Amino acid sequence: MFAYRAAFVAMLFVALSGLAFAAGIAWSTSASAAESKADADTAGTKAPRVVYPKRTDLDFEGTQIEGEVRNPGEFYFQRRTEEKFDSLVKRRKNFHREMLRDAVLSK
Repeated sequence: MFAYRAAFVAMLFVALSGLAFAAGIAWSTSASAAESKADADTAGTKAPRVVYPKRTDLDFEGTQIEGEVRNPGEFYFQRRTEEKFDSLVKRRKNFHREMLRDAVLSK
């Protein structure tokens, strides 16, 4: 009996969430339709278009600038590429000879 009740509650929950989803979709489409209607009403008046110049020239002639330089003007870091060298230490595959020697010496 409990299993049927749990299944009924789950089915009811799914149905209500589907209904809420459909209501949200319907509300959002009506809101966007209202916005497009408001935009159509104001379509006759255009918003002013702002045009900025592509280049701005600043002229500092005739002005006196006082102060002190806090950082060097011509100081660059040039990153050198890392050089890779082969290792001078050869990797050994096995240490059998040393293991045998240590085993004999430890007796």
